[in-house]
Amino acid sequence: NASSTPTIAAALPLRILCRVVSMARVRAIVAVLAALAAGATGFTINDKVYVDGALFAESSGLDSNQMCHEHKGTHHFKVCGCGVKVVAHLLTECQTYKQYDTQVGKCDCSSKACDEVELSSGYSQKFNWKAASFEISAC
Repeated sequence: NASSTPTIAAALPLRILCRVVSMARVRAIVAVLAALAAGATGFTINDKVYVDGALFAESSGLDSNQMCHEHKGTHHFKVCGCGVKVVAHLLTECQTYKQYDTQVGKCDCSSKACDEVELSSGYSQKFNWKAASFEISAC
């Protein structure tokens, strides 16, 4: 049956269409790779950062918050999810100082528990110290 056999003229647009679809897939892959290179980490809805008892950032909002943040001073941090961590610093600008830099967040995907920390120090008598800055980063 001649009507069911595609002609060269009819097959040519099909080949072009296949190439266009293939190029669209390549472009989509390139866009995903570019997003990953730009810092998109793929945080999940479980990833949350609490500072001083209040939700500071969560999920995709963490992407734009991966940096050092100044704070008026708090000793209470909580991190939920296994894709994010916080390092609390005694000094401003996330400068390190002896034992006064504490990581919050276990980066352990086998646990669903949040990591909640009250910053404290001292040998004979414990005292709470307040972080003047903290840094959020992906695990």
